Amino acid sequence: MKVLEIMRRIKGFSTPLGGVDWELPLPQRAVAEKVLVYLEDRRVLRMSRLEHSVDEAGHCVASVLRIRETLTQILMEPDTGDELAENLKAMRAACRRFLDTVGTDHGGYVHGRREGVVFGAALGELRAVFGIQLAVIAARYKLDLSGDLVSILPAEDTDEECRFAGPASTAR
Repeated sequence: MKVLEIMRRIKGFSTPLGGVDWELPLPQRAVAEKVLVYLEDRRVLRMSRLEHSVDEAGHCVASVLRIRETLTQILMEPDTGDELAENLKAMRAACRRFLDTVGTDHGGYVHGRREGVVFGAALGELRAVFGIQLAVIAARYKLDLSGDLVSILPAEDTDEECRFAGPASTAR
């Protein structure tokens, strides 16, 4: 039996010399973990390179529609909590922006170069928002992200990057 399972059964103990109590893990952590497990399997978030073909565009749109629907269902659960709800709402808003940009009528959408660029930019924005929100969720609830989702997390700031960026411009 895992420690968390034991802790859920026992809230503490007392002896004549003193006692120990602890708080149960937040139910939001379980909901957050469920969100991460669900999103791990969403190809639209984790594919390293998409060919902007009609077929792939259709699959991406369908996947984003399912993600938005699932996030809405999770938001209606009583154990979601306010902090996690804010992250999920931001992801859901990113889904709406993606769908507004590329449209839900994807039959023949990505034929030309311009349409491919618009699709790619919308997909990049979607992944960036999800990456930021997933990083916040993983840090807040101390959850591990699996392989492919790590690729959409914000880049790590390093001292070297800061040194090459130089001081902020003060020109008026």
